[in-house]
Amino acid sequence: MTEYISVVNSLVSDAVSGRSIAKTTTADVAAALPSALTNQCIRDARSIVKKHYKFCHAAVLKNKKMIRQNSNIRVTAPELPVLRKPCCYINNQNFKVSGSSLEFPVLIGGKSKRISVRTKMSEKQQNIFASYRLGTMRVVTKGRSLVAQIVYDVDEPAVPDEGNIMGVDLGIKCPAVSYCSDGSVKFYGNGRRNKYMRRQFAYLRKKLQTAKKPRAVVRINNREQRIMRDIDHKLSHDIVAAAVAHNVKVIKLEQLTDIRSTTRKSRKNNHSLHNWSFYRLAQFIEYKAKLAGIAVEYVNAAYTSQKCPVCGNRHEADDRKYICKCGYRGHRDLVGAINICNSTEYVGNRHTA
Repeated sequence: MTEYISVVNSLVSDAVSGRSIAKTTTADVAAALPSALTNQCIRDARSIVKKHYKFCHAAVLKNKKMIRQNSNIRVTAPELPVLRKPCCYINNQNFKVSGSSLEFPVLIGGKSKRISVRTKMSEKQQNIFASYRLGTMRVVTKGRSLVAQIVYDVDEPAVPDEGNIMGVDLGIKCPAVSYCSDGSVKFYGNGRRNKYMRRQFAYLRKKLQTAKKPRAVVRINNREQRIMRDIDHKLSHDIVAAAVAHNVKVIKLEQLTDIRSTTRKSRKNNHSLHNWSFYRLAQFIEYKAKLAGIAVEYVNAAYTSQKCPVCGNRHEADDRKYICKCGYRGHRDLVGAINICNSTEYVGNRHTA
């Protein structure tokens, strides 16, 4: 693994220095690795260089735009990416899962030899690897363990013709509310706890920036992203699980394009708004729903939290309380979920924010 990242970093450095690696082969690379892994190193290096040049080009275009606007702000070109954590990628042609063991090539005594390594693998994992087409395997370290992460392809189940419809309203104070056409309602997550964690991480970043500890700032940023990503995974899992339990055939979400520019701003709300992972949570719900055989549709988000689901009149909610002149009362986010569920203003699958 150490040799693998060393070879990739060396190839990336050569490419940026002016030596083309477009036609580089395993014969051109001196590496203590089997030829299959050396070839994978070359592909990884090309991918890294391509992304690096793309980001550099974007920075150049941004600076040109700033010059045209007579702005003194300039974007710094990204640094050359360097792999530091030991890892190794092996494509599906060069490894095999046999029972609870993994077989892959290594270099022993200067010769490539395929070895078999015993693993801790559950029965479910063995069934998955025996039933589906496998993709690339990545070997990484986690604590004192070596972990093999394997990609596999799954066929999407067909969407049933009959079933209920679920509307899901996403928010900050209440991360998600679902309303099903059978009348079931469920609230997900804890928005206050999420905002508290965001504030704590922001405080730690500010403190570390004042102390001029950039590496610690990066570490805190990465930790925050891991926690928030895990929260989004759990939210999406619970939403899809509820949909399966209520025989839902379609989950409707709001089209959240440009939501940051249209949402009401406030000093207290701005930080949470600009750190809320609109796209990621919608993406997690979508792919988990597809695996469960449930379609996902996006509807127009306009006035979903203001329109009365009974009489159709529009009213501004008083914080979380929605009261209509017709006598209807309810939670503002629940009103949004009901209107999303009943909406016929389908706008496709654009869910970027």
